[in-house]
Amino acid sequence: MKRIFTLVLALTMVLALNVTAFAAGPYTITINNPETGHTYEAYQIFAGDLETVDGKTVLTNITWGNGVNADEAQATFKDAAAKAAELTTEEKARDFAAFLAAPQFDYLTNPSESTAGAGTYTIANLEPGYYLIKDKDDTLAGTDAFYTLYMMKVVGNVNAAPKGGKPTLDKQIKHNETGQWGVVGDHQIGDTVEFRTITTIHHLDGFGNHDKPGRYTYVIHDVMSDGVTSNVKNKSDVTIKVNDNEVLPEEYYTVTPDGNGFRLQIDINSVLMYNPAVNTGDTLYTYYSGVLNADAKVYDQGKQDNVAYLEWSNNVYNQQPETGKSAEKKVYVWTFRMGINKVNANGDPLTGAKFALSKSGTLQVADMNCDANGVPAVTTDLIGMVKVSEGEYRVATAGDTNVVYVVDAGNAVIKGLDDIDYYLYETKAPTGHNLLTEPVKFNISAAYNEDGSNYTGVTVTVDDGAPSNALSANVVNKSGSTLPETGGVGTTIFYALGGLLVVGAGVILITRKRMGKSEN
Repeated sequence: MKRIFTLVLALTMVLALNVTAFAAGPYTITINNPETGHTYEAYQIFAGDLETVDGKTVLTNITWGNGVNADEAQATFKDAAAKAAELTTEEKARDFAAFLAAPQFDYLTNPSESTAGAGTYTIANLEPGYYLIKDKDDTLAGTDAFYTLYMMKVVGNVNAAPKGGKPTLDKQIKHNETGQWGVVGDHQIGDTVEFRTITTIHHLDGFGNHDKPGRYTYVIHDVMSDGVTSNVKNKSDVTIKVNDNEVLPEEYYTVTPDGNGFRLQIDINSVLMYNPAVNTGDTLYTYYSGVLNADAKVYDQGKQDNVAYLEWSNNVYNQQPETGKSAEKKVYVWTFRMGINKVNANGDPLTGAKFALSKSGTLQVADMNCDANGVPAVTTDLIGMVKVSEGEYRVATAGDTNVVYVVDAGNAVIKGLDDIDYYLYETKAPTGHNLLTEPVKFNISAAYNEDGSNYTGVTVTVDDGAPSNALSANVVNKSGSTLPETGGVGTTIFYALGGLLVVGAGVILITRKRMGKSEN
């Protein structure tokens, strides 16, 4: 029994020594975050002794830690142990952390700062206790990052992730033929181009801040390219839908034109406080539009990129809230050109023809009431154009005054076209050639890379031909029918037929005379 007692006593002492060594610290908090630019601070709020209870390491004999102003804390909360015992849920711990971090108070002191590593941040040399972990104030302004703020138990080395979240923004463009939303659209000059942004709501709680209207805002910045004119001048030009369903009342946001774009500010606090239909985690769809204008570049000259980003209150814990800025989101508008090469049956160039352009394939040139130069008086369903230079035209816009409805077809080029079916109607044929009786149909087709920032192929199909990447069409005119000249083979035929008729008449006359004599 003596030997057994001695062995048990020895094991107890060894285990006790191990627990003491484990409990002594110091400890390290490792925050796993691939984002650069953070500086995390750790404030010891509660200190105490470590004990093992039911196999778990717990903090006992709790006192105020060295990261909090003990006099201020004691005056407000009295006993540290009693306050710690109240923090039974994550929500209560978060609210307590937000209260301590509120800048109008003076609770926090003596922070331990992080050291950045490869995808990690470490805060070392920490004694056992409960710590408030937060991003250092005024370090994340203008970045796409959120300020973290939470309580953490440190009774050993700890691995953690940032706690919190941020809103997100995406931008989309509507494809006018398919009606689908995505990153790319193709249009004709003068078309209305529809856009939308999609913003998720993430509410940041902060003591004394989260319940104040105007304290937490989202600002959508939208900038259109030179080739697209913004239609947004005031609130009536914008529609916001909650979860793409219920329309958000205009009282919750303001709209300010900003160059060729706008600035839309949403009071998220007021939305969440006073609109029962909106909750954290919901999505706001913002709809608006622009017009593809005369400055739009055709596909091989460039693209129209349209940019949006979100500016948001990323630190409501600060008395003067900072704002973060999301990554820019871009969508792209494309437009195309088409060449018209007038040739004869041998492929030789012709001049003097005129063509009208339409999206309809059922028009009749006779109904256009064209003059001797092929210029139509009736322009219903015809596409107006502007002559930019010799042989170059673009589709007209609403503000153009020098609009024409025919192009002089030799080697003409029309710019600003969509990827749809078009029809060319010949209103005047080249001298000595027949006017086409049917329109020439062509269709432009385009493919793009995944983000819509570039095209991977553009082709045109003319009538029932094969697709071509030349984006032009050879329109053939045949020579008109001509009467045979005097002395030609045509007159010889007439002479021969005439002779046969004379001979035939003579035969009939002689035959009749002979028949008359025989009867007598």
